[in-house]
Amino acid sequence: MLIKFKRINDVRIDNDLTIKEVAKIIGISPDNYFDYANGRSNFPLIKLNRLVNYFEISFDYITGLSDVKSCYPGNIDIDILRKRLEMVRKENKLSQDEAARVTGDKQSTYWNYEKGYSTIPLSKLYLLAKFYNVSIDYLLGKTENRKILQKKKVVI
Repeated sequence: MLIKFKRINDVRIDNDLTIKEVAKIIGISPDNYFDYANGRSNFPLIKLNRLVNYFEISFDYITGLSDVKSCYPGNIDIDILRKRLEMVRKENKLSQDEAARVTGDKQSTYWNYEKGYSTIPLSKLYLLAKFYNVSIDYLLGKTENRKILQKKKVVI
């Protein structure tokens, strides 16, 4: 299942950059950027990390989980990702089979994510983060804050 993350294009447009310019910044072809930004292919986490670092925003913001643009610079850590996927799943008392149903995968595919043999696609990581109500940036090892940041409501 692929998901189109509208903010990927919005951030580019808000910064007055062309597809070609952003593609060059993150090291992909304009055609690949177009496919990723329009939900035709899963945006590779490492490439999207270059984008969020460049624009100084979070994975939670770019995917629409949060309206807060917070920035967690640096690289993602696939080893931390696999460990946190397992930890959060266990905290929620789910089996790998149950977690795999959230992502639409087979249990064996989900097992590969937790073991680090394959990297979970962004769209499936988004589904898990939303299901567990935990920050994608936390899962990726970019922050120790587990919470998805939300704007504080002003009461008058």
